[in-house]
Amino acid sequence: MAERTLQQRSAPSAWVVVGAVVLGTALLIGILLVAATGGPDATGVIVVGPALLLISLPIFSRRARLEGDRRLFWLLLVALLAKFIGSVVRYYVAYDVYGGVADAAGYHDAGVRIAERFGAGVFDSGLDSLSETNFIRFLTGVVYSFIGPTGLGGFFVFSWLGFWGLYAFYRAFCIAVPEGRSWGYAKLVFFLPTLIFWPSSIGKEAWMVFTLGIAALGAARILTGRTWRGLAVAAVGLWGAAIVRPHVAGLLAVALATGFLFRRPRGELRAFAPLSKAVGVAALAVVAFLLVSRTDDFLKRAAFQTEGGVTEVLRQTTERTEQGGSSFAPSILESPTRAPVAVVTVLYRPFILEVHNVQAFAASIETAFLLVLTLVRWRSLIAAVKSLRRRPYVTMALAYTGLFVLAFSGFANFGLLARERAQLLPLFLVLLCLPVRANDDADEP
Repeated sequence: MAERTLQQRSAPSAWVVVGAVVLGTALLIGILLVAATGGPDATGVIVVGPALLLISLPIFSRRARLEGDRRLFWLLLVALLAKFIGSVVRYYVAYDVYGGVADAAGYHDAGVRIAERFGAGVFDSGLDSLSETNFIRFLTGVVYSFIGPTGLGGFFVFSWLGFWGLYAFYRAFCIAVPEGRSWGYAKLVFFLPTLIFWPSSIGKEAWMVFTLGIAALGAARILTGRTWRGLAVAAVGLWGAAIVRPHVAGLLAVALATGFLFRRPRGELRAFAPLSKAVGVAALAVVAFLLVSRTDDFLKRAAFQTEGGVTEVLRQTTERTEQGGSSFAPSILESPTRAPVAVVTVLYRPFILEVHNVQAFAASIETAFLLVLTLVRWRSLIAAVKSLRRRPYVTMALAYTGLFVLAFSGFANFGLLARERAQLLPLFLVLLCLPVRANDDADEP
């Protein structure tokens, strides 16, 4: 019986293989159609796409072999193809639907100029800094120096980075919650539309998902006893995230410190637990302090008035985002009584009855699914609260979700909120994929 179960796990489902073929065909057709309709040179992706795929396949194969489950190879392959299709869709939306009036178009133009300077032997980007928006411009220029100024090719490279960020979140879940529903978590984190669409173009979302995933992988190692090795990985991820969005990196650093405080020491090291925890907390506190300080500088450069504290910053955020057809009246988390509305808004809106265009309607379908999934998995949320000390990674995910809701409760635009949510979902989904009982099957559907 055990041998049959292993063979069943090693054999990919026919539906997965068919899905890979269908997605691959759809991707090829989409590339050809986009290349024929115009926009920045898209033909270069015919070389870039296969190259990225060939780099990825050996990694997929090795991971599946290590986990003893051939299905994982096919799942990762289908997930990468889905991400590339997300790139084609985003490219079409940016250049055909919006006529090139999109952040990605601006990054592309800047990247072309920087790549031309590098090609001429002038290794000065011409930018006044290499942080925040300028970093994405610089990174685009570096990418174009290798692949050429191909717009869709650039989208594919950034989408590929976003994919590896999602993969890092998946590995972090397997390491920190080995008894969890890892297969279900993988399907959610790789195939939710928000995570397929938004981090699949030249832009901040792909970079943030990539770096936050690295930080989460390091955090999983820290919180499962490999403190110093994990701290190095987490520091790299947090540093990369802080270059572009220091406030989000600060949220994750504080959440990681919270999880570390709740972590139980290993039995053989219990005598040294106070000293080890003090050193670890001090290191994390320094990282968190640096990120919070950088966040304050970031807000001041963005012309926010920070003297009034968090509430004042949230009010200014509302004023800056309440514009366009997707605006709404937010519920700023000024007191605990507003917490339920803020949580529902950040995680589950827009509702279907609130949408006025196709993009918002697509987002409302996903948020409705998330709401139903949360209601169905309510026992998993209770298990998360009950296991705060036993599963410190879950503590981190819960703390990050709460801090994210607080930080983004002032957003008054559904479109912006849907985009920013890509930085939250990988850790929020952890709370929905926990075993209800200690002896639950990790692969339960």
